[in-house]
Amino acid sequence: MRRKRELIVGIIILMIATLAFLFGWTNLFTVKAVAVEGSPNSQITKQVLQIADIRVGEKLARVEPRNVSSKLSLSGIDWIKEVKVKRNWVSRNVTIKIDARVPVAVSGDKFVDASGVLFTSPVAQNKKLAQISAESETSRAAAIELYLALPTDLRNQVTAIAASSTENFQITLNDKLQINWGSNSNTSVKIKIYKALVALPENNKITEMDVSDPTKPTVK
Repeated sequence: MRRKRELIVGIIILMIATLAFLFGWTNLFTVKAVAVEGSPNSQITKQVLQIADIRVGEKLARVEPRNVSSKLSLSGIDWIKEVKVKRNWVSRNVTIKIDARVPVAVSGDKFVDASGVLFTSPVAQNKKLAQISAESETSRAAAIELYLALPTDLRNQVTAIAASSTENFQITLNDKLQINWGSNSNTSVKIKIYKALVALPENNKITEMDVSDPTKPTVK
């Protein structure tokens, strides 16, 4: 029985060593092609391939997905949200899948994603986005959270949000109406108050509104 176990262990070790040799040292499993998914254009694809530095003919086992992802993350390409690298042992192809950040607003000359992260877009953005100005990263993230919490019809009118802190926001609608929103609490109540106030004929030409205290809203 003992000899049988030793024989089985020996066979397993031999198989592992053989596979390691085949994958790591022979030409049976080398990179045949490298593709990039999620790239907006050929120029970016070329840039990603240069940074990844995976060569055709390279041993597939020596292509470490985490190392490739790390290279791209540290390269300064700030619009990349996530990178996934897959090796196909049958086709011998390597695929680099890029998950790009989606702009929901702008802050200065940078775009802002839904998490409040600043980045530079690799392609032109034709859609006009709201301008976010904030004193810190946390206040910018809070401003984005408030912006995305607004109903679509109201959010589409927002041209700017200024955040002096995480509890004090100024919203500009259609470059005309300035709203002192206060904190992001009681948002649903403040939205109802806003809609009720702008529906009044006498408020047709107002340029300022204060809903920071929902119990005492004012207009000018």
